[in-house]
Amino acid sequence: MLSNVWSDIRYALRTFRRNPGFAAAAIVPIALGIGINTGVFSILSNVAFRPLPTPKPTEMVSVYQDFRGTKGRRVHGARSMFSLPEYRAYRDGTQTLSGVMAYSKSWTATLGGPPSRAALVGRFGDASESPQEIEGVLVSCNYFDVLQLRPLIGTGFTAANCDTAGAPPAMILSHALWKRAFAADPDIVRKTIALNGRDVGVVGVAPEDFDGIDITRAAFFAPTSLQPMLHAERDFHDDANTSWLTLIGRRHPGAGIDQVRAELAVIAGQIDRQQPGRTTSLIVAPAMSLSLPVARQDFLSIAAVVLAAFGLVLLIACANVANVLLARAAGRTKEIAVRLSVGARRGRLIQQLLTESMIIALAGGVAGSLLAWWSFQALLAWLLSSSLRGTFPLPRIDVQPNLTVLWFALGLTVATALAFGLVPALQASKQDVNTVMKQDGASSGGGTGGWLRGTLISIQVGVCMVLLISASLLLRALYTAQTIDPGFNSRNIAVVFFDLRGPTYDDAKVVAFQQQVMERIGSLPGVDALARVSRVPLSPGRTQTTFRLPGQEESQQVDVNTVSPEFFSLIGMPIVRGRTFTADDVSRAAIVTEATARRYWPGQDPVGRTIVMGREAPLEIVGVAKDAHVSHVAEAESSYMYLPAGPSTERRLGLLVRSQADFAALATSVGKMTRELDPGLVVRVNRLEKNLDLWRKRSRLIASLSGSLGLLALLMASVGVYGVVSYVVSRRRREVAIRITLGASARDVQRLILRQTLRPVAIGMTIGIAGAAAASRTLESVLFGISPFDPIAFIVTPLFLLGVAGAASLVPTREALKVDPMTTLRYE
Repeated sequence: MLSNVWSDIRYALRTFRRNPGFAAAAIVPIALGIGINTGVFSILSNVAFRPLPTPKPTEMVSVYQDFRGTKGRRVHGARSMFSLPEYRAYRDGTQTLSGVMAYSKSWTATLGGPPSRAALVGRFGDASESPQEIEGVLVSCNYFDVLQLRPLIGTGFTAANCDTAGAPPAMILSHALWKRAFAADPDIVRKTIALNGRDVGVVGVAPEDFDGIDITRAAFFAPTSLQPMLHAERDFHDDANTSWLTLIGRRHPGAGIDQVRAELAVIAGQIDRQQPGRTTSLIVAPAMSLSLPVARQDFLSIAAVVLAAFGLVLLIACANVANVLLARAAGRTKEIAVRLSVGARRGRLIQQLLTESMIIALAGGVAGSLLAWWSFQALLAWLLSSSLRGTFPLPRIDVQPNLTVLWFALGLTVATALAFGLVPALQASKQDVNTVMKQDGASSGGGTGGWLRGTLISIQVGVCMVLLISASLLLRALYTAQTIDPGFNSRNIAVVFFDLRGPTYDDAKVVAFQQQVMERIGSLPGVDALARVSRVPLSPGRTQTTFRLPGQEESQQVDVNTVSPEFFSLIGMPIVRGRTFTADDVSRAAIVTEATARRYWPGQDPVGRTIVMGREAPLEIVGVAKDAHVSHVAEAESSYMYLPAGPSTERRLGLLVRSQADFAALATSVGKMTRELDPGLVVRVNRLEKNLDLWRKRSRLIASLSGSLGLLALLMASVGVYGVVSYVVSRRRREVAIRITLGASARDVQRLILRQTLRPVAIGMTIGIAGAAAASRTLESVLFGISPFDPIAFIVTPLFLLGVAGAASLVPTREALKVDPMTTLRYE
């Protein structure tokens, strides 16, 4: 068998050398299909299956919980996380784990500003004038010990400097922050830095390639005891009823995950008995960079859709190559018949044909994988920078090859070889030797695989239809997003944002700062209007609350925004009924949108009616605002309410400033004014238009990728249709010549061939439209302002594809009709 395989490989290579056009036509589509899918899978694998950056990562397990029977559980991250007392119970009670550490989600802190002591604040320029926001995580003191990582310099967290009563606050810097902000100062561990206005001692610098174990990069690591310092308005450090910590453990050698799961379940039962009615089930699994259950589920759902879309391109490529192999096999019917007549077994012929298919797939797989690793890293960097820069910390994603990706590429290559090679091999080796040997060269093989070629064309067209309609829907959504009127004016409006959550601000200082900053910004040259807002229009996220109608017990959920009276006139949002807020409306009034009024007071005027929020006094509806796209560009919320903003202890202060002055000059003036009030405070000044641009940028990115995918599918399907029709016409030249000789017109022959060749195209289009209708439901969240069954996309796209298929069928037919019938008959 091995001798036969080696002989088949040499024969196939000689064949490809003699027919480079055939080899290119078969290898190039497979290389594109495998390359695209391998590159996409490498990105998805790096996000979902990347092991933790620690020695012996297979020993690490993540622990999450799912509990019932609790009331009033507070969440700061995800419900499946743990409180600090719960973490201590698992840490102290386990025997199967050599260590259990905890860490929080990412926190934002202000680095820099004037220190409270005469200490050097690092060497990152003028620290007193250049505060900056950085992202970091709060960790248990054994965080680096469990990961088996040692700081590059410094002692790291020890019993003397971590969570010890009376010990000064301490932190570990990431290697990147140490180099960027402190010029890689080797003496940094003997200095303090200003963090949220407090002096914090540096006890170490993390290893060079380590910036946390999550997908987002951490600039610093601080003990959990610093939580009140980073989130001053709420101290939940020792609260047993707040979920905010993720647990990661390292298994003892020989301890399996099932043993760990069983032991931790006992500890969970002990915690449950302390809270009657509570029932906890644990989720214990190998630790990955994306272990959080809710995030992992959402990501894998998206990944399945993405891989399915790119897998369809590979399916078109396989159908293309299968048709090429069928055409080639039809030309080899005499050769195959001779082999069978001299004693070759059918299994031996199938092996030879599958060997050729495997070589094509391997060549395409190698070329495609190299193309993916060469191009996807640069493509990924461009996508991240163009879509996320300036909004979120860039995640840690790369497409470097690893064992998982290599196995995926190999498995995909083998599956591809079988997908496009097996059926043609079975079809080609199934010959009636006597019939074939009696036929002449012109007619032999003319009917080989006709139904199979039609089926492959239907598959190509159907898949192409799904991708093209999806791309058309997304392109239509892009146009809508680019032209949509959000319902408010965003021009010449700046967003000024302050974060006062540091420990230097108590409630009285927060209120005083708000009054001062509004007075000073309002007096700047060119400022026409100023308004407070808790949720800036079209900013990420949303704030929700519940209310009740008088006389009803059922609570209704509503999006809510707290604004000052000037908000509506500043952004040009009309009050269609009633009035805006006044200074006397604090805590007593509300304004609802038109859609909210229609939903809860259909056919009635809501102005003057009341609603109840919690145990507070009833709120009077004083006005109805025009519907606007303030949370999501795709929809004007059906339930949205505005509440009046008065003197508040809210530490996140957002201001909308309408100014005719140059934006850069306004930003400079606001920054200078802020430094006069508090040199250590970070202020962000952006254009309100930028929020709308972020939604449009997301739409452009998705539409560009889907459009490129659809065009690639269209190109492959068009080439497939053209190739099959060219082959069929070339095999029917004698028939065409006879028909014309007997009096048929060229138009009649064209109509006959087009009717026969476009039949599988029509079948494929019908199936594709049905598939696109089902697939469009998964795109609803990104279809801005259009229906998932948009008639333009579902009518124009099929007509366009039908025109392309008709053109691909017409060209080879017209070429065949240009040949003189007598010349063809004499040749035959």
